[in-house]
Amino acid sequence: MLDVPEYDQLRLVHVILIATTAPQATLAALADGLGRIDGQLRGFSLKPVGARFEAVLRLTGIGEAGAERLAASIAAWPNAGSVRVEHLAPLP
Repeated sequence: MLDVPEYDQLRLVHVILIATTAPQATLAALADGLGRIDGQLRGFSLKPVGARFEAVLRLTGIGEAGAERLAASIAAWPNAGSVRVEHLAPLP
């Protein structure tokens, strides 16, 4: 966890990386999951990597705990091979 004051938590950028074998199912689940959070989607990419696909989300407007909860729920999806979340400090 970053040492960021509570009031700055919503300015953090959270990057969630997802390895998946089913890109269409992942897109549908992401659309549903993102509709349930208060954060803002700042970027999204999906690209093939060998036999899998890698999805990358960039989010703001949620704290570290919210990003961790979202990543944990994504990790529970049947087609999610691995999920990692990174918290980046806001720009000054």
